[in-house]
Amino acid sequence: MTKRLFLAAAAALSAAQWAAAQAPAESGDKHVMKLDDVELNTLIADVSMLTGYTFITHPDVRKVRVSVVSQTPMSTADVFQVFLTTLRVQGFAAIPAGRDTYRIVPESVAATEAPISGQGGNAFVTEIIRLDHANAMDVAQQIKPVLDSQGQIAANANTNTLVVVDYASNLQRVRRMIETIDRDPSVTETVALRNVPALEMEAVLNRLQGSTGPDGGSATGGRNFLAVASETSNAVLLRGDPGTVAKAREVALQLDSTEPQRDNIRIIPLNYTDAGEIVPILERVGLSIAAQRSPSDTAPPAQTISHHPATNSLILSGNAETLVAMEKVISALDVRRPQVMVEAIIVEMSDDAAKELGLQFLLSGSGRSDVPFASTNFSRSAPNLLALTGALLTDGFTDLDKTNPFRDAAISSLTGSSGLTLGFGGQSGDNLFGVILNAVQNDTNSRILSTPFGMTLNNATSALIVGQEVPVTTGQVLGDANSNPFRTVERQDVGIQLEVTPRIGENDTVRLDIRQEVSSVFGSVGTVTPDLILDKRKITASVLADDGEIIVLGGLIEQTDTVRDSKVPVLGDIPFAGRLFRSEGKSTTRTNLMVFIRPTIVRDKADAKAATEQKYLYVRGEELMRGITPGNSIDHYVNQVLGAQPPAGPAASPAG
Repeated sequence: MTKRLFLAAAAALSAAQWAAAQAPAESGDKHVMKLDDVELNTLIADVSMLTGYTFITHPDVRKVRVSVVSQTPMSTADVFQVFLTTLRVQGFAAIPAGRDTYRIVPESVAATEAPISGQGGNAFVTEIIRLDHANAMDVAQQIKPVLDSQGQIAANANTNTLVVVDYASNLQRVRRMIETIDRDPSVTETVALRNVPALEMEAVLNRLQGSTGPDGGSATGGRNFLAVASETSNAVLLRGDPGTVAKAREVALQLDSTEPQRDNIRIIPLNYTDAGEIVPILERVGLSIAAQRSPSDTAPPAQTISHHPATNSLILSGNAETLVAMEKVISALDVRRPQVMVEAIIVEMSDDAAKELGLQFLLSGSGRSDVPFASTNFSRSAPNLLALTGALLTDGFTDLDKTNPFRDAAISSLTGSSGLTLGFGGQSGDNLFGVILNAVQNDTNSRILSTPFGMTLNNATSALIVGQEVPVTTGQVLGDANSNPFRTVERQDVGIQLEVTPRIGENDTVRLDIRQEVSSVFGSVGTVTPDLILDKRKITASVLADDGEIIVLGGLIEQTDTVRDSKVPVLGDIPFAGRLFRSEGKSTTRTNLMVFIRPTIVRDKADAKAATEQKYLYVRGEELMRGITPGNSIDHYVNQVLGAQPPAGPAASPAG
């Protein structure tokens, strides 16, 4: 067998050493190739021994003969590249098939199985190229002629990408061509406007782009065109291919060339804001613009501003610059503001406890008795022992036409007593005696729960009052000899009052300016004057709360202990026996008042619906608990009176 591979003079390796090499780049040996009209299989076998690669050959490989001659020593990697070039000349390609394994197949087969990457420029590879500006279908038609005869190219219109299969050396040229083609041809120009508002010009140019010209194309000469208005500088930005942009610029300048006599008036209907509230703001803005253009104090105003309350519209008149500035102010102010529902819970719990224990006695002589008079009597004790004794002494009062004051005092004393009253008394000859024991204990517990709530716009004030108007005397005048008397009266609100102004801040925090008042009528000052005593609990505060957070607004925790002790001096201090000469009373009053508040931001229709359904379901639940019939339920009245479905949907009939 003719020798086909010769080692360079620098190094000589045996065939066993060639087979031990794992990769061409790992060996530093140099090789000279001299092959003259040998079978391709022979070359493949020698390269496999030299590089350590495994080659799986196609049946057609046996039919090919090759000649390879080199005068310069080559590395193992260079030998492998010469091998790949030889395969390419003969119409074959090496396709990777695993670790250090290749398949030798015809180019027609290799084009369909080319990997993403390969070794050297003579390997078939597949590359995916994404286009940024050019159309993939058009580029594929332009690139196809420069591919190898077995190369392939496919375009994906959805992703605007190209899939190219070719020799790596040829792909470099294809890639450079695609980079040249895939460039953004569009240009951007700014057209400053003097007479026409930028927003109006933007709308005209964009509509003109979609219209059809006499030749069947776009009226501006192309479809890759965009107009964007800049309200601040009253200019329009044009972007597209140079020809289209030039035509659009010409159209814009023509429209802006003459002073518009017709477009110096704007009628702007407002959707959310009261037009009367915006008029003073616009007047100050207009005066500021006029002062900048004409600093003279005598210069006439450059605009007129008025509003039509019936349609809540603004009527503006002025030059283009002033109108553009005012339209910006209006668009910023006329926005839908979020709402805030503020719920308050007012809880007041009180406990009043009182204990009274008193003992009264009396010993007295009457007529010619020698028994002296002695008694104990305490102002808080009832009944009054002295009044009872007086009634007993006047028991023989026979004049029926006259009132017996002693008997009336005794009856009044008995009817005013409370608790347990024990006593005994009598008369022995001319001597009177009596003893009365009175014991009473009072304990009162109460809880007052109020839950006022209200909904208002952001930065608006909501006020809720549930109560009565109570007349309070503010002045009284009497004439001479008490003639022509009169007095002045002021009616004052008494009940529950909630006034709140919410302000929504960053991260859905809500600042609440709150005035909370709970008042009631305690009673009259006395029997002589009709003046009233009013109990009032009032909180005025500014607090911060997160959306949906419950915070305590304020409160009062108060306890009052009162001890009353009436006794006979010296005798009342005697141990044990001193109880006979003493009256004791103790009272304790505890008050616990707390106010909690919870803001909820209502931004849209869904939030408002959820808040309404929650409160509506609460009322419906109360009806179910009280057994209100369907004909009197709130669902019935909403359906019949308002002609609408209940906010929470249909409900089951309450139990009758």
